[in-house]
Amino acid sequence: MNWTEARMLAARDAKFRAKLAVLLTERRAEIAELIEYVYGSIGIAPPLAATAVAMGFNSLFEGVKLNMLCSAGALTPADAESVLTLFVDSLMHLARMQLSRTALSKGAMDGA
Repeated sequence: MNWTEARMLAARDAKFRAKLAVLLTERRAEIAELIEYVYGSIGIAPPLAATAVAMGFNSLFEGVKLNMLCSAGALTPADAESVLTLFVDSLMHLARMQLSRTALSKGAMDGA
């Protein structure tokens, strides 16, 4: 709830918005670093800039959390985890597809 209240205050108060932006930028950078690490470990680039993927994940996470708090029983913790896992699994699926295409292209070039 504090995050939601902070965002609402930031929408109304430019001075607070600047302070919150620093914190959110740090948080997003940490998530982006993890995303870059995961994709880098398999040798490909993320499908979007890592900061954009991090913002998407963070937005989804906060939205899911807010819905759980505001709509008791509408989304169980297990369902919330499944939604977040689906997002991560989708990113990994894209990574595997990209890796396969890269390998196929490299194989075609090596065979030429």
